Amino acid sequence: MGAEMETGFERVDQRLRSDKDQVEMKLGQMPDHLLDEAIRRGLEQGRKRAVRGRRKRMSVAMFVSALSIFLLLTAFVRVSPAFAGMLKDIPGFTGYVDFIQGDKALLSAVENKFFQPVNLSAEKNGYTFTVKDILADDQRLVILYTAEGPGINNNTGFLKYKLKTSDGADLMASIGSSHFPSDDAAGESVPVHDYLDVLLVEGAPMPESLQFSLFLGNQWLEVDFPIEHERFAVMREDIAINQKFEVGGQRFTVKDAVITPLQFSLSFEADPNNDLHANDFIHVALVDEKGRRYETNSGFGDLNSSITRHFKSSYFDRPKKLTLVADGLYLSEKNLSVTIDTDKMETISSPQNRLQLVSKEETAEGYEIKLDLLGLDEIDKKAGYELFAHEGVFKDASGIAYPISDSRGVEWNSDEDKVTHVFRIPKANYKQPLTFDIEEFIGYVRKPISIPIK
Repeated sequence: MGAEMETGFERVDQRLRSDKDQVEMKLGQMPDHLLDEAIRRGLEQGRKRAVRGRRKRMSVAMFVSALSIFLLLTAFVRVSPAFAGMLKDIPGFTGYVDFIQGDKALLSAVENKFFQPVNLSAEKNGYTFTVKDILADDQRLVILYTAEGPGINNNTGFLKYKLKTSDGADLMASIGSSHFPSDDAAGESVPVHDYLDVLLVEGAPMPESLQFSLFLGNQWLEVDFPIEHERFAVMREDIAINQKFEVGGQRFTVKDAVITPLQFSLSFEADPNNDLHANDFIHVALVDEKGRRYETNSGFGDLNSSITRHFKSSYFDRPKKLTLVADGLYLSEKNLSVTIDTDKMETISSPQNRLQLVSKEETAEGYEIKLDLLGLDEIDKKAGYELFAHEGVFKDASGIAYPISDSRGVEWNSDEDKVTHVFRIPKANYKQPLTFDIEEFIGYVRKPISIPIK
């Protein structure tokens, strides 16, 4: 297997590098308005998929209560067909092209042979679970795996999993996964390719080995595999920055950066005296001296206090300069709330009358509530507001607090100036009306941000 893989790399290595340079040159030449439109469409498609739960399903495991939020944004990365096609020539990666080509950091890592073959399997009752390869550094781990057996095919839904350290402890991490079942998949059994993307919390060590279990054929199959730390032991760059900036009277500090092969982590801290709630950056990225952009698709924390954002890694590109750029910030007032009567189906009060109660539906888990957020312009539409706090609560008229038991995401229609927030509350004998504290709301300040990072 190793010799075959090496031969495959030697055969395509030069063509990969040539194609990569051409792609990056074209990216730098694309007009901003076309890039913005492409990203907007990608965001809309991602939101629609998340609501329908058919074509893309995202699972996020949070094991540390101190983490306020795991941001998962829709990333837009363009890769030429030739570049994606050549990945299929590398042994072991044929089934994972769709995953890898959507992440510039993974593309660069594979091109530079930065991955660890595993090829360990568990078999039981005609089902087989195989961990094929992993990509790991001291912050991020991507696991490529396959599942096969009776009834397993491209229309198989998301498979349950467990991921623990070798001693059975939970990972100090968030775990994301995308799954793309095919609506028109044939009925015959074929191997399913999938992956897990593991982001360790700041300061958590990468384990020496992992126990990965998959629920397949009404049974758990487990594969234990090592993580070879010597592959990335010295592949890390730490940069002290401490650069201050201000937008809309709100002050922030870019604290430091960590560059590893699979991600670029940038830490921010907000001034505690800020009087507005900072929700997110507008169109943020890292840009190098060649105009190459490194987008962000995840982060830990809250820009309103402190956050570490994870950008696509520039590690293998070795840029001479990197600059943080953004078009401004999404900012909103603090201490906002919406009050609704779910018996009379009335909206009692909301900020600027922009939130309206749409429906209440009883489910096995409780009540599913829908609120329309109205009057969004093109910039607000891109924000993806988290209306309520992670693990938020609400109060009824008697002052009793209840949990928002499940946030179901949003329903999005690009042809309208609204989004519909969907969430669940538990069944209870509420004294109406109900009041929900708002975490993020409409509002932004456009001001160019440009901060040298290195």
